[in-house]
Amino acid sequence: MNVRVRFLRFRASVSLLLMASLIFSILSFQEKTASAAGESNYKIIGYYPSWGAYGRAYHVWDIDASKVTHINYAFADICWNGIHGNPDPTGPNPQTWTCQDENGTIQVPNGSIVLGDPWIDAQQTNPGDSWSDPIRGNLKQLILLKQANPHLKTIISVGGWSWSNRFSDTAATQQTRENFANSAVNFLRKYQFDGIDLDWEYPVSGGLPGNGYRPEDKRNYTLLLQEVRNKLDAAGAQDGKHYLLTIAAGAGPSFRQNTELANIAGIVDWINIMTYDFNGGWQSISAHNAPLYYDPAASAAGVPDAQEFNGAAAVQGFLDAGVPAAKIVLGVPFYGRGWSGCANANNGQYRSCTGTPPGTWESGVFDFTDLQNNYINKNGYTRYWNDTAKVPYLYNPANGNFISYDDTESLGHKTAFIQSRSLGGAMFWEFSGDRNRTLLNKLSGDLLGGGGGNPDPGGDTTAPTAPANLRVTGKTSTSVSLAWNASSDNVGVTGYIVKYGGSSVNVTGTTATVGGLASGTSYTFTVQARDAAGNISPASNAVTATTDAATGVQPWAPGVSYSINDQVTYNGVVYRCIQAHTSLTGWEPPNVPALWQPV
Repeated sequence: MNVRVRFLRFRASVSLLLMASLIFSILSFQEKTASAAGESNYKIIGYYPSWGAYGRAYHVWDIDASKVTHINYAFADICWNGIHGNPDPTGPNPQTWTCQDENGTIQVPNGSIVLGDPWIDAQQTNPGDSWSDPIRGNLKQLILLKQANPHLKTIISVGGWSWSNRFSDTAATQQTRENFANSAVNFLRKYQFDGIDLDWEYPVSGGLPGNGYRPEDKRNYTLLLQEVRNKLDAAGAQDGKHYLLTIAAGAGPSFRQNTELANIAGIVDWINIMTYDFNGGWQSISAHNAPLYYDPAASAAGVPDAQEFNGAAAVQGFLDAGVPAAKIVLGVPFYGRGWSGCANANNGQYRSCTGTPPGTWESGVFDFTDLQNNYINKNGYTRYWNDTAKVPYLYNPANGNFISYDDTESLGHKTAFIQSRSLGGAMFWEFSGDRNRTLLNKLSGDLLGGGGGNPDPGGDTTAPTAPANLRVTGKTSTSVSLAWNASSDNVGVTGYIVKYGGSSVNVTGTTATVGGLASGTSYTFTVQARDAAGNISPASNAVTATTDAATGVQPWAPGVSYSINDQVTYNGVVYRCIQAHTSLTGWEPPNVPALWQPV
């Protein structure tokens, strides 16, 4: 065979190989594209405020974790000279506390992250806990929620409106930046979080008047985030995971001017823009809490900064500042804002008003569920729609109350906006505002394809079998111990839900001790199993147990000196003293959780 023939055959072979490679690449790309089309890369991030477990009576176990990808727990604080908190009298909670962990007062370097409310965060005994558990409270419940929902990631949010007073000091020096970053790693590891969210309101200017500010905040914020990123990456390499770093960002132009957004975007995993609170009771003219688009009628009526204060303008500002679209998360409110005494013209919209009406929990602020149950086309309120801003509102001509809020229609426009701009997803404040899950279901259905945040590529819809042979294995005056036979599942059981009355407890094994019960009281229990896809089994057999009567424990009384670990009864519940004191009238155990803890 001559050289020319060998060359032609070689060239033909190469051509065939290249063509085969090209075809394989095209098919592979098509397969990946088809696969990606069936899954969602959007994030849905919900804030859970620690105080939700107090008067709101909304607990971690009330969260439908299948509808979100991440939970931001709000808030941790920064320790400085042994204390944390913000004494600014204009703030909602102007006081300070000693820096504490789940065991009591601690000594840590300035700039360290500490629990914001140690009692509710990690000390309170919830059903299923024992007072001897090292970590209890909301943080234990978050850990259990993740065990039951393997897709879920939890993030500790630091600061917020009330507790941003020490960010400027912390970011100001290399030493305090290192203190903050080191404490971030320790906090994530200790309390089993997957990341940290910095909610600094705000660098350079803004926020509460008593907060610390410096012109250098603009540069120092970037340096602080870079230090945290370095420490998280080093820890992640040791722990075999990627720790998340995010920030909550103001939506107005001042935040963009006072931060190095392009540099920050290269450090953080994403940025949650607080595209709400654009207007509220601090101004005398009614307007919209979270308009998606600019309404020229707002400017014409004198609404401040209307051209900048809307979701679309905020997102465009971040894009123009160099933030990639995929790292922008749009904030949506699960609440509305209202005004009272608004002039009866234009259905109360963009009118002069005299004040704010009583809200759900605070003046002028309404949970969506409250609006849904009591206001929307009820009790003299009529729903209207602003088709320019793409938001609904309510007006009652009898009292002049105007309420701006979001519903499923406005969220549909916002999720379409997220998709059309290829943004990273949606963030909302906060879970307890939507107890009927109307808004949460809308976000999940639009952004997660209806499958929720608990993805199951195999399409598993088979529920586990019901747990069998539920039985009582022990009881005290304040607890009942249970055991049951394991359920089976086609993929695998990830946990169990123990239910009694209106309460529930998540556990991973086939035993549970439900604590914090009233003495001499009958309780009926059932158990259900949960799998990784979120399928829930039928209930087990029910068992009823009556807790023992309290013996040897005296009722609480004023004027008595109590020592640590003394126990008393109050309204049938046994409490343990956690701080020595002499009781006074009004210091009944349920009223002073800093002194008494349910056993």
